[in-house]
Amino acid sequence: MKKVLIIGGGLAGCYAAVRLQATCDVTIVTKGGREESNSMLAQGGIAAALDPGDSPAAHEADTLKAGVYHNRKKAVAQLVTVGPQLVRELLQAGMPFDRQPDGTLSFGLEGAHRHRRILHADGDRTGAALTRFVQGRLQTVTWVTHTEALALVQADGECRGVVVRQVPDGQPQVLAADAVVLATGGLGNLYDFTTNDHTVTGDGIALAARAGVALQDMAFVQFHPTLLALHGRCYGLITEAIRGAGAVLVDECHTPIMANVPQKDLAPRDVVARHLTAWQAQGHQLFLDISAVANFPEHFPGVTANLDRHHVPFRRDHLIPIQPGAHFMMGGVQADLAGQTSLPRLFAIGEVACNGVHGANRLASNSLLDCLVSAAKAADAIAKLPARTPEPGQTLPQVTLGPGHLPALATLQQRAWRELGVERTPVQLQDFLQWLGQFDYREINPAALTTAALTVANLCLCSELIATQALAQPSLGAHYLKEDADESSFITPKA
Repeated sequence: MKKVLIIGGGLAGCYAAVRLQATCDVTIVTKGGREESNSMLAQGGIAAALDPGDSPAAHEADTLKAGVYHNRKKAVAQLVTVGPQLVRELLQAGMPFDRQPDGTLSFGLEGAHRHRRILHADGDRTGAALTRFVQGRLQTVTWVTHTEALALVQADGECRGVVVRQVPDGQPQVLAADAVVLATGGLGNLYDFTTNDHTVTGDGIALAARAGVALQDMAFVQFHPTLLALHGRCYGLITEAIRGAGAVLVDECHTPIMANVPQKDLAPRDVVARHLTAWQAQGHQLFLDISAVANFPEHFPGVTANLDRHHVPFRRDHLIPIQPGAHFMMGGVQADLAGQTSLPRLFAIGEVACNGVHGANRLASNSLLDCLVSAAKAADAIAKLPARTPEPGQTLPQVTLGPGHLPALATLQQRAWRELGVERTPVQLQDFLQWLGQFDYREINPAALTTAALTVANLCLCSELIATQALAQPSLGAHYLKEDADESSFITPKA
């Protein structure tokens, strides 16, 4: 029986495991526990053209437009046609998506969608409901939790396994496999203001980069417009679905910030994030006015619980304090339509992968759908692979360097937010790379680093890749490159 090793226990990794478990010996390795992933935090929902008034063609058009036509069209076509089929299979298996009183599916609306096509489960806790449902279908899979991946094992030009160790102080060991699947999520914790789970630190991208695996579109980091902002810190995502239900972005004077922008509060995320950033730079406070949202606590129980937990008086003033923050990585490990990377037998699915489906700016609620589609296609490809005789290969990169000199994580995050954030300039990017050049994060022996140091080294490598490509990539979508001489903001707010 073929051995398949999946690094990451979010929706993509678990769905691939479900589809492989009957024919393969599947092991899922996670840095945290089973519930620590971005999938578990996803609020908005999953986009699928299932409503009679909708169509895959309309969903494809919206995805391409939001992605500024930088998308790979075949990947988008696969997403919008295969995705609904997989959602129907989940429905038939008993997935409890929210429904109207008459029993029909309830569809929400989010930014840059022309139709109501966002399915929800448990209100605004779709990611957790869907991921737990998929995990509940795992029967013969081995879980290895609280274990980090150190390096890819290669032999004869193929990926043959992964070097791992338990955290915080386990000994390195090689897990051999006929196929390895990276499903590690993005790199959101490169920034100090992020929606990402604490375990999401660019590990999969760094693993691939150190093994010479091709990467793509690293300049494109999506910043979500609305994170709960209190005293300069982030306390979770405020789902875009709230704006789809009628909420409006305002400042402390109740000025509607997006009033003069096409699609207003439901413009693409990159547009909204830049407008809010410019407004904030002028000294304004940012809020989401939920006055027009009927039965807010009932429709958004997850957000409501979070607001109550942090004593936000939204019931009295109908305002939620927000600001943009790091959310999603459109770039990553280059993958084809079946998730195959440039290294044979290494696959990448979900957010860690760049198959071209998201282009320069991900359309809202396409991420969970891509998790399903990319996982299903990778599972199909892995099922067709011939088995290989296990070989130990190299156990660790042949590097004898010790821990070396690394920046403090907080310093790296603050500089990344300032210089690799919503708006960038060539001078900022060059300054960042010059600062980064003093540190030892490229040629490392992962086993010689603590878990915390390896996290910083991986994020340093990811930040170098972002900055380098951002200098070479003209402004497009989520990558907004300002001229250094331009002191003006993206938009000048009214007084």
